[in-house]
Amino acid sequence: MKVLVLVAHGDDELLGPGGTLIRHVRAGDSVHIAVCVGKPNLKMYSAKRYGHGILAKRKKQAEKVGRLLGFASVRCLNLQDEMLEQDLNATVTALEKIVDQVKPDVVYLHHGGDVNQDHRGVFKAALVALRRYHETAPRRVLSFETASTTEQAPALPGWQFSPNYFVDVSETLELKLKALAVYDDELAPFPHPRSAEGLRALAQVRGASAGFRAAEAFCLVSEKISRTEEP
Repeated sequence: MKVLVLVAHGDDELLGPGGTLIRHVRAGDSVHIAVCVGKPNLKMYSAKRYGHGILAKRKKQAEKVGRLLGFASVRCLNLQDEMLEQDLNATVTALEKIVDQVKPDVVYLHHGGDVNQDHRGVFKAALVALRRYHETAPRRVLSFETASTTEQAPALPGWQFSPNYFVDVSETLELKLKALAVYDDELAPFPHPRSAEGLRALAQVRGASAGFRAAEAFCLVSEKISRTEEP
């Protein structure tokens, strides 16, 4: 299978579905990472954090993770930081191009109720780029949680992450955490949710709810079954 991962920033591909992606690679699937943000937004408050130097470093880190885990490609779509939701047309156009190039069977993307606006932008744009009647529409689309932003959403309809799809990552969790260490300036000390301990605890909670020692949780956004496949 061809797997496409649509994320706002480098490190999101590991924070959410990292253990699942390692499983895909081990199964012989080709995993393609599309990182949307590549240009700083000098008008926004995060410009100091995501200036040209930091974003260049993040690109190198994402490429290093790709080599470490055996991803087929890691691409930067070079969109502007903190504008993926605000400039939705640009995000849609970029995602349509990458979907047309990869022609994925499975797509992973951010949860639509995430409190990070760029994460929401990826989700909203992907709903357009992945419309089911397109020739390049994938068989399955899954949204994932991103530690430190998804759990901050309010307890309101359309915001909360309510997973209904679980993947056993008991044998891939530690490699995921090792790869995350490449993003040395993104991990935080415990009890921050974006810490090795916090991510391990989350995997254990998700696993316990599905009968696994550790799991990653997803929301099934869309699935197509052809007439030649078993229902």
